[in-house]
Amino acid sequence: MNERERIELLMKCYRLTPSQLADRTGIQRASVSHIISGRNKPSLEVLQKIYEAFPELDLGWLMTGKGEEPVALDFAAGDAAEAENTLFSQPLTEKVPELSVASPRRVQVERQEQEQQEQPARQLQSSRSAERQRKPVVQKPRQQAVSERRIKEIRIFYTDGTYETLLPEK
Repeated sequence: MNERERIELLMKCYRLTPSQLADRTGIQRASVSHIISGRNKPSLEVLQKIYEAFPELDLGWLMTGKGEEPVALDFAAGDAAEAENTLFSQPLTEKVPELSVASPRRVQVERQEQEQQEQPARQLQSSRSAERQRKPVVQKPRQQAVSERRIKEIRIFYTDGTYETLLPEK
């Protein structure tokens, strides 16, 4: 089992997404993404940050793959509460205090206040559009181009990292 697979197993055991792992460990999200995709191998600093965030892990297993693997759903007390902190695992009543339910009367008052704030802007906008309608359209003579634009060069970049520069014939 390589480092990437061990990190994926860790994420599975703690029910973490790559972004949650990044937030919990202080590793940049892009770095975690590159490690999970196999583009990069985790550095010693990354492994240290993971171990600091999960001190219950066997450091030998994290570094070399030898030692005690974490077991799925085997959480410490603080981790169990965090793992169950999902949208569908908590009763709705726990989330209700965070939400404010407005009465229909309050919604109506808020809408009126918002309309009163927007009214001067609407009046200004409508007066401007009325002014535009009243002004006669005056055609301006076309200006001739001061200088003719010409192609200087064209560069074509290829997927193998090379490029070609094309110059116009004179």
